Parts: sequence; structure tokens; C-alpha cells
Amino acid sequence: MTTSPPRTGLIEINTNAIVQNYHTLCAHVPHSTCAAVLKADAYGFGTEHIAPLLFAQGCRHFFVAHIEEGLFLRSLLPEPTIYVLSGILPGTEALCVKYHLTPILTDFGMVERWAAEARARECKLPCGLHMDTGMNRSGFDAQDTAKLFNNLNVLEPLSLEVVMSHLASSADSGDPMNAQQKALFDQFRSAFPGTKASLADTGGVYLPPAFHYDIVRTGKGLFGLYSPPEGASPLRPCLKLLGRILQVRTAAKGESVGYGASHILTRDSKLATLGIGFADGYDRRLSNVASVMIGGHHAPVVGRISMDYTVVDVTDIPEPIGEWAECVNDTITLDTLAHMAGTISREFSTGFKGLKRVYV
Repeated sequence: MTTSPPRTGLIEINTNAIVQNYHTLCAHVPHSTCAAVLKADAYGFGTEHIAPLLFAQGCRHFFVAHIEEGLFLRSLLPEPTIYVLSGILPGTEALCVKYHLTPILTDFGMVERWAAEARARECKLPCGLHMDTGMNRSGFDAQDTAKLFNNLNVLEPLSLEVVMSHLASSADSGDPMNAQQKALFDQFRSAFPGTKASLADTGGVYLPPAFHYDIVRTGKGLFGLYSPPEGASPLRPCLKLLGRILQVRTAAKGESVGYGASHILTRDSKLATLGIGFADGYDRRLSNVASVMIGGHHAPVVGRISMDYTVVDVTDIPEPIGEWAECVNDTITLDTLAHMAGTISREFSTGFKGLKRVYV
């Protein structure tokens, strides 16, 4: 593999796998629209490349977290519907109108501001409504919901495109909170007959069809960062993280490796230093627990991962050692590393900073 300029760390993204995952998810919800959630730079996979790829596959509904993401996505795709999950910040109403962004309104004050903008322009402005049904993170709480239901005429200047909520425990099909949230959501949406509804995220795709409504919001599943239940079509990993081998050295039994001497060699060893570390997103919590693959062979990480370097034990790897190590691949997935580090795969995928992405 060659790059220009030379790189010591790379992310390789398999676009065919992303396309396959999109169609796998679509096939699971045949009566719903499968929207793409591209927040946090498409979960770290690169909105600039992923959005046109999904649009070419027929995706016409996209969700982002914040208005700046919506503006960037609109610069890439002039046609599809773009929903902004955090709604409108004060003073950004004109931007939403100019760039045809659909804000998801999350409180009564936001509804009032967007309605005032519509009246001033003498035109209907599109929007969605987000009711909080148990996350206590975003959306209409009970007080704001009551205020809205007592003042539904405030919506008259607006074109209500969708009502939505967000499941807290969709990955666990047996969690009673799913049914509780659905019941609250159904009460909310009953006030808006004929309006499209959206409740399911990627995990919700694998709940019964009653959870799917009109639009499902797939994010992590597009990138293989979710494990479907047993019996469902698998989602493919899409990412390889590569670290260049900078040096191979020998060290004697009893010597230590890395900061804090956290690993003591139990045999005479051959060690390889990789040009990738926690500054690149290869998490320090993986020290002494993860492994990489070199030429199809596992090489354990030894010692603490430092800012720019990681050391692996290549004693058992036959010559020639090669030029690159695979820190993430189809076997050592982001889910695998996340489990080791006690976190989730999305923390890793959004944390690879400054690494060149190569799309294959």
C-alpha cells in the first residue's frame, strides 16, 4: 500500500459493505422509509463520501444532530430532506429557511420561534416534533407537551412533516421500557393524525413492526456498528485501521515495555513499533489487552499505548514481518475493541482524528 504523502496511520473504509448494510436494513422494514443518520461526520466515516453514496442507493431522508452538519450536508446534496435533530438555535431561522433544512422542534419555545418566522415570511415552514418518552435528553417534556396540546393553533403557520421520539433500550427487545415509550409516543402522535411518525433507531429496526411507523432512523447499523439478533441478516464491518510498522527490535526476557513498565517480557522477544497511538484514536484503554493482525497473524499489544506509538509482540510472526499492521479489521472489529475498553464502538469510530481515510 502506498500513500502520498507517506502516512503512519490510515483508515480504510469499505463502501460496498456500507451499501450492503443499507439494503439489509431497508429489507427489514419493507413498509417504512429507511432514513440515514449522519451525525458526527457520519459516525466518523466521512459525510462527504457517505452521503452521496447513500443518495445514489435511493436514500432521500437524512438526519443530522446540529445545524452546521445540516448546512454541510446540503452543500453535498441539494435534493433530499434533511432533518436537524437539535432544532433551531436562536438566530439560525434564516439559515434553516435558506438551505431548506427541516428542524425537529424540541420544546414549546422553539415552536413559537419557528411559527413566528413562518408568519413573517408568509409561508408554511416544514418541521418535526420530538416528544421525550423517557430518555430525558431532548424533546418535549410533560410540561411542554401539555402546553402544546393546549395551544395546537400555534402550529397553523407550519407544515408538520413528522413526529418522533427516541428509544432508550431498543437493543434489548425484552426491555419493558420499549413498550412504555411506544405507548407514550402513541398518545402524543394521536393528536396529529396523518402526520408521519418515527420511533425506531437501528436497534428499533429489529423490534416488532409496530415500532417501525413511517420512518426508521438508521445510523450505527449502516456502518456495521450494531450486532443484529440471532437469525437476522448480519451487518458487515466497514472499517480497517492500519498502523505502519516503523521499527522491529529485539528485547530480552525480564525487560519492560513502555511507560510505567506495565508489561514485563516473559521470554526473549521481537517487538514491532507502530506509528499510531491514542492521539490517533487508538485508545489507551487497549494497552496490554488488544491485539493487531500482521499478515494474518495476531500480535498482542504490549505495554501502554502512547500518544504516537503502539508496541506489539511479533515474536511468533514469521518473516517477512511486512509494512502494515491491522489494528481494526473484519476480525478485530470496533465492537471487539469497545468491549475490551468498556465502551461502545461509536466512541472509537468518531474518535479517529487526523487519519487519512481511504475509500475502497
